[in-house]
Amino acid sequence: MELEQFIASSAADAAQQIRAKLGPDAVVVNIRQVAGRWFRKPRIEVLAHAAEHANPTAGQLLDTTDEAVTPAPQPPASDAIIHPAPDGQQPHPSKQGPAALLESLGLSPLYAQRVLERISATQPPWLTDDLKQIRAALAATWIPCRPTQAPLHVFVGAPGVGKTTVLCKWLTVSVLLEGKTARVWRLDGATANTSEALSVHGDVLGVPVERSWAGASISEDIGFVDLPGVPGADAQAVNALAARLARFPSAQVHMVLNAAYDTTASLAQARALMALPISDVIVTHLDEEPRWCRLWNLVLGAGLPIRYLSAGQNVPGEFMEARVDRVLSHIFQQF
Repeated sequence: MELEQFIASSAADAAQQIRAKLGPDAVVVNIRQVAGRWFRKPRIEVLAHAAEHANPTAGQLLDTTDEAVTPAPQPPASDAIIHPAPDGQQPHPSKQGPAALLESLGLSPLYAQRVLERISATQPPWLTDDLKQIRAALAATWIPCRPTQAPLHVFVGAPGVGKTTVLCKWLTVSVLLEGKTARVWRLDGATANTSEALSVHGDVLGVPVERSWAGASISEDIGFVDLPGVPGADAQAVNALAARLARFPSAQVHMVLNAAYDTTASLAQARALMALPISDVIVTHLDEEPRWCRLWNLVLGAGLPIRYLSAGQNVPGEFMEARVDRVLSHIFQQF
């Protein structure tokens, strides 16, 4: 990976340089404002590199066309499951079954069973070196996101899950890589929105960050609304948020969840916000949770599709579309 430095007078200028040299699939690593010399206005420094098609964590797909003929390695003996033997006989180890494999990858026992129901009973007995069926079963239970043309995007979730960071990442990709015009609304809710970093980031990109919503139509290509976090356990705050969202009838509402949180806590938060017009989920902090199979706990437990995956605190950092082939490639790259 070779980083390229781009110095530009504006976000539009930087976007043009990046697309011309690295193409539309370039990955932005860092963006910052640099002081101008001799009374000149500040400029933008962007570090980016070309897309790497062999790196699944950078949003690319591993080649799995030979998965049906390439056997996976046998699991170590320590992974064997011990079954009690009848009539006082000595127990004996058996091969690791599909349920145990899924649970070891982070899927809860309940949802592991729901996934395995997709495997036909007429199939031959489970073989630990044949992952094709389990991959297909996981893919069959994944909920795809519906395409949308909504220009306005609103982020909701508990405090501290990374809503503002996700907004900054999406905003950076939209402006620098896609060349879109944008506007941001940093609004107060039941509590004040103290995210000054969002306003600073808007200044760097040349994107207006408004502090009030007048209900005006959006003239830009895309718009983002940042609201303070709301804990699902606070029913009064959730009701207030629902009333707030009614002011954005044409917006797409994204629920932001932290992948590193306990599954039970994440599902409780998701279900508490289900009364809101949620369209999909954005999962953050995936750099802290290597077991991406846990994403199915959210899909099956909340019944919502996952639109984007985010990792790390850097902006834009890793921010990628949550395609099922991408997620499966990450899960099974060790086999």
